Amino acid sequence: MRIALCSDYFYPKIGGITTHIEGLTRALEKRGHEVVIITKKAKFDDRQHGLNVICVNSIFKTSRVLDIPQTSELEKKIREFKPDVIHGHHAFSPISLLSIFTGKKLGIKTILTNHSIQFLYDFDYLWKPSSYVLFPYREYINSADRIIAVSNAAAKFISHFTSKKIEIIGNAINVDEFSPEVKTFDGKSVLFVGRFTYRKGIHILLEAFQKVKQEVEDAHLTLVGSGYFSSVVDLLIRALNLSKDVSIVEGRKKEKLVEIYQNSHVFVLPSIYGESFGIVLLEAMASKTPVIASDDGGIKELIKNEKTGFIVKKDDVEGLSEKIAELLLDQNLSKKISTFAFKEVKKYDWKNIVKKIESVYKC
Repeated sequence: MRIALCSDYFYPKIGGITTHIEGLTRALEKRGHEVVIITKKAKFDDRQHGLNVICVNSIFKTSRVLDIPQTSELEKKIREFKPDVIHGHHAFSPISLLSIFTGKKLGIKTILTNHSIQFLYDFDYLWKPSSYVLFPYREYINSADRIIAVSNAAAKFISHFTSKKIEIIGNAINVDEFSPEVKTFDGKSVLFVGRFTYRKGIHILLEAFQKVKQEVEDAHLTLVGSGYFSSVVDLLIRALNLSKDVSIVEGRKKEKLVEIYQNSHVFVLPSIYGESFGIVLLEAMASKTPVIASDDGGIKELIKNEKTGFIVKKDDVEGLSEKIAELLLDQNLSKKISTFAFKEVKKYDWKNIVKKIESVYKC
């Protein structure tokens, strides 16, 4: 099949949707499909990362708020590629929704995957009024022939905009890329990977880590990522006297990231809101690094508490610090958790997930 994956979220943007689109593209190509990624204009080659990327200009080139693709150019690119399937990624991506709308007009099969739960997830009383305000989105979303969500949490979010059946197909990784030949549990390295934003809860992790240091003196925290919250993170590290105990790694090259995962002993994702799934949790589990995460969104679906990882309450500094220290000090517990998690993560390998997505294309 000829498949067009369409979204505003792709390189140079870093995040879960970008990671998903890249992984899905490679998995589909391995199965013999011809895949193109249609995204907005950015400063990178159209064969970035060895992928076939088509870029579309925005109507307002200098505006981030009105970052809407030129619909005539988008339609032209779609007509030229002649896809059998248009697969939009993210329910509020202009390119995703306009590509689906164009596909409907041209008689092409269209799929929409929702990756997001956004900040209204926990505020049910706001959904009805907001869904009417966002009526145009309802129309575009309902243009899709089939709708996928990466978790039940993401399905709940999108269900406010459509009455169509929503299929749950989780995110995925290539497990073999992260799996270490030998894993040791005698170190004291704690890891966070993600965008430096308020919702990721890095400030909660830093406060918790300060308490961990009182119990585990040689513990060290590595933060991998960058973002608008970086200046706050720097200030907080200094305020908590953690400058010698926290390292920040801004680059996220796959080879280096895999090495960091494999050499870490606890992985933490302390998100406050908006976590529909958490691909980084899969990466840590595949690296045989035990995980601790907050009880936010789709995380609770992925992690089986006290079996494949630990779930703590959002904003619970004390509870988070206790679990980090417990795993750092108990090698047997860490090994037990990581063993169960590694077995669990295999069902999220691209070799399995791509077949589920492919079956949606063929229905």
